[in-house]
Amino acid sequence: MAITEFVLPTFKQDIESITAFAKIIAPFLSNLVDNHTTPPKLKHFGKVVSEDGKDVTGDFRPCLGIEWEQASDFTSLLTTSGFGTFKSMVQPYATAPPNPQLYETDFGPREVLARALTEVWQVKVGDETDAEEKVEKARKVWGVFVDAVGKGTRIQGTSLNQEERLWIGVLGWESSEIRETVLGSPVVREAKKSLDALVWKTFVASFAQ
Repeated sequence: MAITEFVLPTFKQDIESITAFAKIIAPFLSNLVDNHTTPPKLKHFGKVVSEDGKDVTGDFRPCLGIEWEQASDFTSLLTTSGFGTFKSMVQPYATAPPNPQLYETDFGPREVLARALTEVWQVKVGDETDAEEKVEKARKVWGVFVDAVGKGTRIQGTSLNQEERLWIGVLGWESSEIRETVLGSPVVREAKKSLDALVWKTFVASFAQ
């Protein structure tokens, strides 16, 4: 198993916020994470290009993908004075407080983050008595879907720190053209219907450097 984190901040759509992120916030965060006593195995800054099927390439939507050695490496970062400084730094430019999403996944995210596009499907499973049943259903539907997609990089898992527990499935795409072709095939479209019926949110991001 692996520990995968996605950070999807929401910033104001103005030049001041965009400039602050590029020149102050991102460098500070990068330095903070890299110099943590237990730094991550990898991190990639990126940009959200689609959310819930809507093209958001024209918006300022930065994101971050990280792999940690263990969950405690992430939680210990949140207690540092540097992270407190980071939160104060972000506040004037953000439209909502940061909500880092931590997941335990079957494999590390290195391969999916290295692709031209990284697509994420999120399903609410909660913490009720039927939560594990919902997780198993999501995994089963995911298995059918990725079998239809065929070869490719993929990971899946469940959240560790969200108020309502989530399951995620993640695919890496070599290009937008390949994604469009594969998702447009009749077999994949049919398999995706069952996944779409469960999904709460989706997003597509580009982490590739």
